[in-house]
Amino acid sequence: MKYTKSGDTYIIKLFKGEKIMEYLVKFCEVKKITSGIFHAIGAVLDAEISFYNLKTKEYQWKKFNKPMEITGMTGNVALFEGKPLLHIHLTFSDDKMNVVGGHLKEATVGGTCEIFLTDTKIKMEREYDEETGLKLWKF
Repeated sequence: MKYTKSGDTYIIKLFKGEKIMEYLVKFCEVKKITSGIFHAIGAVLDAEISFYNLKTKEYQWKKFNKPMEITGMTGNVALFEGKPLLHIHLTFSDDKMNVVGGHLKEATVGGTCEIFLTDTKIKMEREYDEETGLKLWKF
């Protein structure tokens, strides 16, 4: 990973083989980012994404073990139990231009992943919501 900074925005480049969530969580810990927003494009070698079922309060996970383009990645970071929790959604396209998307669990970078992370400079926290089973923003 390499990065530079402009104002409150970090411009991050991940390299082939690096894990997107793993590296971004560590980055937020090191930089003490307690809230922020992500936007990114790039490619992956594999990924695990999900759909959240509100009725069962469970994620339905699916693994993709093939190269795909990240056509869009967006999300945010807030604290949960004092640690950065990333909430990222993304879409991928494969070599036949089929598109899938969902909530990112983890993905391995293919050629690159180019990320803009803006630190919003506020302390955002999440708390468990019994009704939905989700960790939602706490105000």
